[in-house]
Amino acid sequence: MQTGEDVTIVGWGAQLRTLQAACDLAAKEGISCELIDLRTILPWDSSCIINSVKKTGKLVVSHEAPITCGFGAEIVATLSAECFFHLEAPIQESRR
Repeated sequence: MQTGEDVTIVGWGAQLRTLQAACDLAAKEGISCELIDLRTILPWDSSCIINSVKKTGKLVVSHEAPITCGFGAEIVATLSAECFFHLEAPIQESRR
């Protein structure tokens, strides 16, 4: 995990190297990313992500599965319900 103030980025598996590189590029532009490595998806640490989104107000979920029925959709649904009034922008779901 990398702490940050501007946006929460969640991913897992092999894509973490790519997400870390994206966070490093964002830092050069003055954007502080909180990167969360979701090491397991069953169970998944929803409270870690909820607390981060309450701090940053923004969430990007990146995964390699299809958007429909992918685990990222579960994260987005949960965070939309739990953090709706803390979100400053729509949750973005990205897939590689």
